[in-house]
Amino acid sequence: MKRTLKNAGRLTCEPTKYINVDLDIFSRVPLKELVDAMGEEAFVLYVGGERQKYEAHVELASSHMGMTADRTIIGLTRLVKRLPPRYRKVWDSAKSREFNVGIEAGLEPHSFELRLDRRTVDAMREVGGALVVTVYAPVLETAKTSPSRNRAATARKSLP
Repeated sequence: MKRTLKNAGRLTCEPTKYINVDLDIFSRVPLKELVDAMGEEAFVLYVGGERQKYEAHVELASSHMGMTADRTIIGLTRLVKRLPPRYRKVWDSAKSREFNVGIEAGLEPHSFELRLDRRTVDAMREVGGALVVTVYAPVLETAKTSPSRNRAATARKSLP
């Protein structure tokens, strides 16, 4: 995660921004075949589990190309709508089907809004999905003075 350091001793970080949308599925049955049925457009972050506690976490493969949350969610719902009936039943029977919008918090701006289009919300509803928003806390860093500035400051302190 890139952080910008501007002034020595000052806390800095990137501004708040939308990151991506993950599709998180929780089920009592294995999900590997369902995820495989989504095809190459699905980028699998994780699929696994055991004893009726299975989960899959998927992103849209093209979502890291500057796509908005709306376009990413619509793309993920299309993957679900195109599932063969056998796998659509697995999807429909899942305990939870979450479209998880990730936001990286920063110190600015003071507020951040991510507005979803009505058709995006309708598309999630049509496939039985829920909207989840995850906000990741900012990682604060203190700007450090350069070694040469530290030596100069130390030298000034040691002068009589």
